[in-house]
Amino acid sequence: MRPALLLAAVALAASGCSADGASSDDAGQGALPDVVVDTEVTTTIDYVAMGDSFSAGPFIGTMRTDPEGCARSKDNYPAFLADWLDVASYTDVTCSAATTADLYAPMTMFNGGTTTPQIDAVSADTDLVTIGIGGNDFGIYDSLITCQEPGVSVCPVDQLDTDARKVAGRIEQAVRRITKVAPDAQVYVVGYPDILPTEGTCAAVGASAEVLGPVTDVAGLLNASLRKGAEAAGASYVDMEAVSKGHDVCAKGRAWVNGPRFRAGVAAPFHPKINGMRAVATEVFRQVTGDDPEVTEYAEPDPDVVVLNQS
Repeated sequence: MRPALLLAAVALAASGCSADGASSDDAGQGALPDVVVDTEVTTTIDYVAMGDSFSAGPFIGTMRTDPEGCARSKDNYPAFLADWLDVASYTDVTCSAATTADLYAPMTMFNGGTTTPQIDAVSADTDLVTIGIGGNDFGIYDSLITCQEPGVSVCPVDQLDTDARKVAGRIEQAVRRITKVAPDAQVYVVGYPDILPTEGTCAAVGASAEVLGPVTDVAGLLNASLRKGAEAAGASYVDMEAVSKGHDVCAKGRAWVNGPRFRAGVAAPFHPKINGMRAVATEVFRQVTGDDPEVTEYAEPDPDVVVLNQS
C-alpha cells in the first residue's frame, strides 16, 4: 500500500531478489450463475478482480508479469478465490499503489509503464467483481503507517478522518460504474484487515499505545466508509476488519500481515502475507456461496481459464 516502501521493494525485485467470519446482505443482487462448491466442476462465473496492493499481494511468493509493474502475486486472494470457485474466466487487474482514480484512467506503475483503466476489464458478461481500494486515496494508509513510526509526535488525525469519510462517495461511484457496464454482476467491496493493533503495541510498531489509538480509529473509519459506499450502490461489503482481530502485525505467529521489513517472497511492509490472502478469499467465498471453501496451501486457478491482464 505505501508507495515509498513498495517502490523500494519493486526495485529490489527487479534487481534479482526473489522475492478467520462476518457477512452482509446482497442488496439488489441476484444469485451468481451455477456456483458449485465442488472444485472438480467448472462454473460459468466470469470473474474480475480490481483493487490496490492489499488485493494484488506485492511480493507474496511469485510475482505475475502481466504487467510486472503492478507487483501482483500469483497467490493473492483473487487467485485463491478463482481457484476455489473454479471460475470460467478470471481477470486480475489489481495493481499496487492504485487509487480509485486508477479505476477509470491509465495508471503509471513503479517501473514507469502504464496500465489500462481497471474498469476496462469489466464487460456485460462479467458475473462477479471484487474490489478492494480506497486506502491510497488522499495518501490515507501511507499517513497511517508514517504516524506510527518512532519520533512522530504529530499526526493529522482530523484531516485523515475527513479524507476517510470522502472515500464512501468514491466507492459508491465505482460500484455504480461497474454495474452500469455489468448489470448482472455481483459486486463485493472488500474491506481492509487490521494492520495495527487496536489495543496495546509491540516492537513491530514504533508508536506507543496512546499515539496508536487515534491512528487505528482512522483505519476503522476508512472501513466504515467503504461499507457505506458499497451499500449505497447495492454492493455487498466484506468486513475483513471484523474477522482479522487478533491477526494484526503484533500477533506474531497468528499475524496475517507482515511487519515493517520488506521480506521478498513473504510480503511488502505492513501488507498481507499469504495466510492473510487465504483469509480474505475464505471470507469472500463464504459470502458468494454460503459455504466454506476447501482451503489450499497455494492458489492454482485453472490456467486454461485465466485471462491475463496485459499492460
